[in-house]
Amino acid sequence: MRKHALLPVLALSVFLAGCAGSPLRSYNKELGNTISMVNAGDVKGALAQLEANNDSVFSSSDEKDANGGKKEKTQADSIFGKDILYYFEKGELLRLDNEYERSRDAWLEADGIVRIWEDEYRVNPAKVLGDVATYLVSDRVSRYDGNDYEKVFLSTKLMLDHVMLGNNDDARIEMKKTFEREKLIESFREQEYERIQEETGKQSLKFSVDDLAKNGYPVDKLDSPDARALKNGYQNAFAHYLSGYFFELKGEPSLAAPGYRNALELRPDSKLIRQKATGKLGGKPGPGKADVLFVVESGFAPALRSITIPLPIPINKEVVVTPLSFPVITADTRAYVPPSITVGAQSLPVETLVNVDALARRQLKDRLPGIIGRTAVRAVIKSALQYQAKKKGGALAGLAATVATVGSEQADERSWRTLPARLSVARAILPVGEQDIEFRTRNGIYRGRIKIEDTMTIVPIRLSGNFVYVGQRDAQGTLEAAPDLEEAVEDEPVDEKPEAASKPSGAGGLSGILGSGARPKVLR
Repeated sequence: MRKHALLPVLALSVFLAGCAGSPLRSYNKELGNTISMVNAGDVKGALAQLEANNDSVFSSSDEKDANGGKKEKTQADSIFGKDILYYFEKGELLRLDNEYERSRDAWLEADGIVRIWEDEYRVNPAKVLGDVATYLVSDRVSRYDGNDYEKVFLSTKLMLDHVMLGNNDDARIEMKKTFEREKLIESFREQEYERIQEETGKQSLKFSVDDLAKNGYPVDKLDSPDARALKNGYQNAFAHYLSGYFFELKGEPSLAAPGYRNALELRPDSKLIRQKATGKLGGKPGPGKADVLFVVESGFAPALRSITIPLPIPINKEVVVTPLSFPVITADTRAYVPPSITVGAQSLPVETLVNVDALARRQLKDRLPGIIGRTAVRAVIKSALQYQAKKKGGALAGLAATVATVGSEQADERSWRTLPARLSVARAILPVGEQDIEFRTRNGIYRGRIKIEDTMTIVPIRLSGNFVYVGQRDAQGTLEAAPDLEEAVEDEPVDEKPEAASKPSGAGGLSGILGSGARPKVLR
């Protein structure tokens, strides 16, 4: 494509930014409203808004789906089709709304898009690595295949859904897929880095992470202690721990042991994992007992936002200052992890196995050289466009080119926002039957009842704003005021200091109580 032909492309991209289903729309703005609804307990409203935000006239086809309705187009069919993020978020929202089967189906659609990416990479790596369109406008115009940690988390979420729905064969498939996906991502990132080095070498560009930092990019925010401690930016310890738990309770210790060992490698400070990885694996609990795994999810995954940094680009012995955009991370500082869960007379310690904020920071840090490389190549193209427009059309044409350049220059801020900021677990052998449960939240003390129905029982818990979602059918509970909660929350270790929790008014409890929608049983 000739440089003078790029101006219409850039102008079109500015127009598309406001279209539903467009890859250039403001994803953070959309999901900020959706998350606010979830925090207020309005999951159905959040689902309706998600549908409205993704309702594009281009996103349906004449084909019929399994239920006889119009089949949705995905971004594998058209850039205006439903993207993987739609299915990521839809699956999570449906899971909170007692729709585990539909949640699984939404995530299977997302998994189909990831598998397209995987197949393309296996068959033709150059096609996946050399997406030239991202050099012309923005990384946001490329098909979004998910961040690396999101691809792995997708398998983890599907694995958990299958176990809870009793689909043990499907759960085994997801466990195997997790290992394969991790290996493929590792290979892809190695080749991507080599490809970017080759492209920037052709343009004789020397931009580095240090150059970005000198011009105002907050590189230090990516180098948090939690991020540095990670082996990489995509593996999560919970996926492997869940595999160990599943196979141990199914009486297959030879398959359980590798899961626990892999989890310990990723989270060596976990007492809970070490106990299983280094100890003797037992069989099923005795009569009237169950091995119960509490999966506690807190807050929401960090947002990516775009910041613009003007960089000087040499063009024909002239220096053109070109505004270029890069993604930065904004953490959810209000994610609260309860220190323990009390069931009956037992107090169970809660351990965080996955810090999604740290994963996101580590991945962005690892990918930053590639992002800089693509952006630098784009800078040369856009700077040349501005130079040629000014030279041939005068100051007015140069100004028009600058406006188009600035309007199209936005960093890719897409990410799976409804993922939790923290994923933690507690585990114990407990009596089968109804049990009282109690734990702290940011806004009070939750007290309720759960049902333990089988030798392998998983109890999902999601702490979100003023709501607690407990993943069992007909779970009921209340949030009660905790006078000492503010001090306890302030002592909670997070990467950035959270806002102080507001004190509850009066002694009767909080106005925002439990979201107690019906939940499916944890099946065997």
